[in-house]
Amino acid sequence: MNPAEESPAGKVMDEAIELAIEERSPYPERAAFLDADMPSLEKEMRRAAYDGMSVVLVSANGDKKVLLPETVLGS
Repeated sequence: MNPAEESPAGKVMDEAIELAIEERSPYPERAAFLDADMPSLEKEMRRAAYDGMSVVLVSANGDKKVLLPETVLGS
């Protein structure tokens, strides 16, 4: 994919990888980076949470929200 066409979640995930290499990532080690406006968002959030992963929701303007698996599953 052309970097100019990369999704907001893809951009944040790339940044998170760089920060993790530098050992200063603000995100959980196991996280799924998802675009907040994707059609299958709810399904993908549940899938990640069932796999024990946190969810990093990324809006089109780059705002980010981290949700723990327990929050996604309502536990």
